Amino acid sequence: LKNSGGYVIVNSIVVARTAQNTYVAATQTCSHEPKKKVTFVNGEFFCSEHGARYSTTGVGLNSYGAKGLTVYTVTVNGNTLEIS
Repeated sequence: LKNSGGYVIVNSIVVARTAQNTYVAATQTCSHEPKKKVTFVNGEFFCSEHGARYSTTGVGLNSYGAKGLTVYTVTVNGNTLEIS
């Protein structure tokens, strides 16, 4: 994750870089419908199935995202990101 806005999906968790040494992580499974379609677009989590949008803290940003999204704590340890 060299650039801000970049993301990877590992073990159904979306891990994204938001700024220099700042990372966020959330489940890939949308709370609107249990589909693994969540990615990271334009600084927020987004589900391509119906357009659910979520903040980096998991708060829903539209009616499809109203149930919120499960987010995880990301810790930087040298060159390793730890998700918990």
